[in-house]
Amino acid sequence: MKFNRVLFTVGLAAATLIAAPLAANAQTVPDYDYVGIGGSDEGFVLNGKVTLSDNLSVRPAVATDFDFDDSEDVSYVLPITYDFNSVDPQARLYPWLGAGINGDIGEDSDIEFAVTGGADYRFNEDFLVNGSVVWSPFQDGGDDVGFIAGVGYTF
Repeated sequence: MKFNRVLFTVGLAAATLIAAPLAANAQTVPDYDYVGIGGSDEGFVLNGKVTLSDNLSVRPAVATDFDFDDSEDVSYVLPITYDFNSVDPQARLYPWLGAGINGDIGEDSDIEFAVTGGADYRFNEDFLVNGSVVWSPFQDGGDDVGFIAGVGYTF
């Protein structure tokens, strides 16, 4: 079962790398960073994007439900993502895929591998809305899927 998950993850990454040059013809490169707030299946979220190069970035996120009595007080995700060029004529929608680590900080702290994907929609020069899905294929007790949605200020 774990071999199938590894094969799926490697196949997804390979398909992304093959499709990336095909999406690059005469489209706008994502050239913005942001810091944002939002919500997730874990609670309140602080997230952002820091550009590393034309199409690579880091998209950290930290979530808490403010219930510090349980063993999962703070959840985090730290992926490196490939940012696809805009897929609409107005250059507002920017999808992305990536991989990195995620986990929890608390009594039962852990670090896991994560695959993530989502999109940013810039509705003006200063603000955007974003959404993402985070999949942890090797989590103890089976895989886990989470989501994040929020609003960000670009700079």
